[in-house]
Amino acid sequence: MSDREEDLELQALQKELDAAFETTRPRRGFEDELWLRMQSRRPFWTRLQDGLLGLVQGVREAPAIPAAAVAAALIVVLGAGIITLSGLRPGRGGTASLATQPGSRGGASFAAPGQAAAFGRVPAPVPESGRQATGPYAPSDQTRSNLYFGPANVTWAGELSVSATSAPVFRYHEPSTAAADQFAASLGATLQFRPAGYLGSYAGHDFTLQVRATVQAPAREPWFSLVASASAQPADGAAPADAAGAFLVAHSLAPAWPNVVTVDAAGDQAKVRYLRRFPVPAYGDAYLVDGEGERYGLEVDLNGGRLALVSGPLPVSLDFADYPIISADQAVRSALASSPAAPGNINPPPAVRLTAAELVYVVVAAGDHTFYEPAFLFSGSFLLGGMTYEKRVLVPAVDPSQRSS
Repeated sequence: MSDREEDLELQALQKELDAAFETTRPRRGFEDELWLRMQSRRPFWTRLQDGLLGLVQGVREAPAIPAAAVAAALIVVLGAGIITLSGLRPGRGGTASLATQPGSRGGASFAAPGQAAAFGRVPAPVPESGRQATGPYAPSDQTRSNLYFGPANVTWAGELSVSATSAPVFRYHEPSTAAADQFAASLGATLQFRPAGYLGSYAGHDFTLQVRATVQAPAREPWFSLVASASAQPADGAAPADAAGAFLVAHSLAPAWPNVVTVDAAGDQAKVRYLRRFPVPAYGDAYLVDGEGERYGLEVDLNGGRLALVSGPLPVSLDFADYPIISADQAVRSALASSPAAPGNINPPPAVRLTAAELVYVVVAAGDHTFYEPAFLFSGSFLLGGMTYEKRVLVPAVDPSQRSS
């Protein structure tokens, strides 16, 4: 194809794009599709030349790139020869435009079953109940006394409808002591010392602060605990939710993630919880739960109307990638086939009808990376000795082909 013919072809395709924008907004992906068509019709050596020029320009704009990395990139370009068809398209200013919102097929990499996703195979969540189950008796750190973690003959008597076929998996790098110091400094606190197992202990004008790293087992993300002093107390008579909200805003601690606020009050004590949720396209918001299936997030404790404690997840930078998830039918079959690791002390095991299920998120620790992964949480109750117990079953939602265990 001659240069003039090529120019005419490109002009015709460009007119098609201009016309689409002038008449109506093009369908999602139209511009990317058209740009790729334009590039694919250009001669091979022209595409290769443009790719090399773009790479050289990028190196000029980032001189700190090691020479070995540049050499490796050149080898990849020369070997592949199709850099312009990589799935990225030039954006304004010569940069690559790539969507960054969870669920967007433009930014999050998506893997069909059997194909590797951006983070590779992710570790499967291990519920706390699977390691501590001893019949109806609760683990020492259990949130609720009526949870049953032992074996049971479970049946499904509910409805689970999930139209989503994929969900984002979130990941963060383990924060350093410098990151904890920076967080404390943003609140106006300075480092006092570093207790064993913690990233730091700090003091502010009207509070003390401790920050710890990720706990591997039971898995829990990096956490901060802030104890308020008398000078930080809200006005007398303020409702618990109002007092908690005012303190969080004043200290720049209000959660930036989706949440639902609940208030549990008993006597002169109150707990204001900001229950964390993660957005899942084609599903909605899914709650974050711990290994026992309890929803959690940031919590403000008040005693006698006075602030006592603020605790919650340390802000970290999250990456995400889209992963395929199992269907509702597969989740039900997995729940019915599940069995806790520890034996129970009830013989025969109780019969439990699971009547509710939802998509949730759980923390899965894995070395220097930790994940927020989707899972299905099933629950049902049964009577034993005149008491009502609740049985919960947690099923990994990520497709088995994308899990390492």
